[in-house]
Amino acid sequence: MRFEKIQGAMDALGTAVAVNVMLALTAAPLIVLLMFTDAFATWPLVALAAVIAAPGLTAAFTAFAHADENTFRAFGRGYRATWRRASLLALAVVAIAVVLLVDVRFFADGPYAQAAMVVLAVTGALVAGTGLLALVAIADEPGIRVRDAVRRAAWFGVHRWYLTLFSLVALVVFAVVFVNVPLLALSALASPVFYLAWTNSRHTLHPEPVSADVRA
Repeated sequence: MRFEKIQGAMDALGTAVAVNVMLALTAAPLIVLLMFTDAFATWPLVALAAVIAAPGLTAAFTAFAHADENTFRAFGRGYRATWRRASLLALAVVAIAVVLLVDVRFFADGPYAQAAMVVLAVTGALVAGTGLLALVAIADEPGIRVRDAVRRAAWFGVHRWYLTLFSLVALVVFAVVFVNVPLLALSALASPVFYLAWTNSRHTLHPEPVSADVRA
């Protein structure tokens, strides 16, 4: 029993390290831009890099779901199966995020700045939460249509907002650590944080598994 626990811990550690490596590789352009450039000055490239990095997340979620398999093989299979839908979803989310940031700058000095900031912050959280849940849905069911994944994600994300908020808080904490200590975030925290977001998001999408049969 003790040996099995040790073996299980070693397997989990190996999976975490492998996922960290693959996430770093698939998100390399985004990481380089965030670490070595002014993201506000290079935001078009950052936005493009974020879209490119998105399939790495669905691939990581696939690897988490098939922890009994070779992590690199499961990651690669997940990447091949989901990269088109994940990229399309990320493109839509990033486009909305850009519009929201433009609105923030536009309303920042206006007479209704405080109310506008609240509305924009809530909208941003809804978009981010829906995007995360939709990525998990795509990883679970690679054949699902993007709009079906978004619809399901939006429905359960709002109805179980507390779970969605928990996932977003975990990702925000990771982002803060990345900004201050990028090496620690990439080497030790990426896999655990995204695993937490994945498991929590799957629970949010419960009770029914995501299916391609969900239609407009």
